[in-house]
Amino acid sequence: MPRRMVVALIVAFWLTTTGFVFYRDVWPRLVASGPPPVAIDLADEARQNSPTKWTIHRNGAKSGQLTTQMKYLDADDAFQFSYRYTHLELEQAGIVLKIPEASLDVFMTRHGDLKEQHLGGQIELLMKGSSHPFASGTMDVRGVVRAGILTGRCSIRSSLVHLEGDLEPVPVPQGQPLNPLQPVNRLANVRGGQTWVVHELNPLQDAIGGLVRQKVAELGLRLPELPPRERLVAEVAPSPQTLRWHNEDVPCWVIEYRRQDVVARTWVRQTDGQVLRQEAFEKGEKLSFERQE
Repeated sequence: MPRRMVVALIVAFWLTTTGFVFYRDVWPRLVASGPPPVAIDLADEARQNSPTKWTIHRNGAKSGQLTTQMKYLDADDAFQFSYRYTHLELEQAGIVLKIPEASLDVFMTRHGDLKEQHLGGQIELLMKGSSHPFASGTMDVRGVVRAGILTGRCSIRSSLVHLEGDLEPVPVPQGQPLNPLQPVNRLANVRGGQTWVVHELNPLQDAIGGLVRQKVAELGLRLPELPPRERLVAEVAPSPQTLRWHNEDVPCWVIEYRRQDVVARTWVRQTDGQVLRQEAFEKGEKLSFERQE
């Protein structure tokens, strides 16, 4: 296979799989057509200021761990949401993605507007059944929002390909709190029967995608544009449902996100709004995040 084809395929797979883990196919950043009836209480989260640990399962098998935490940054009057992935392992199209360690940091204003996003980590790619990676490397992506436009820089360094460059500028709407599909400690004001409409927006992935298409085009190849996703309808079940959690039956509000079928669920404990489980369904895959404590 020509070398440039190998490079293009590796870059495309890296982008697609990383997007699967962090954004589009797992917990995409969503922007609603109006303020959602459930929200993250930023001040309350800042007071908690303690890490939350999650166990990640893929199709019922343990696939990694996640630690989330929120901090208030007094100097900037901003909030930082941190996501730390460890020992994450996924498989796609006969290729295994191993992530020994990765991090995602999201910086929000007091009003819930996106300020910055940082994504970095170590990545290994293996053929299914092999114990030796055919590619390994690091990723460092940083995006900053100024005047409603996200810009930044991407660096992917691996044993097969190096990709560095400025991110494509991407517009970022204002006034939307951090979405409830990303694993968080608590969701406030959840009530049975609530519904709202959400539209997917993923500025950092869109920016990375633009850079990758540009670099691949320089090799004389072309990657297809990702089609826009249909809107999602979010609905809270009319009555609490029982979740078996730590050998106890816990009444939870269940938020379902649907297109034609259910693509995600969030289980929120009725008594205090703590999120106990997150689930995502995509292309026959089920990825779940279950709270440990």
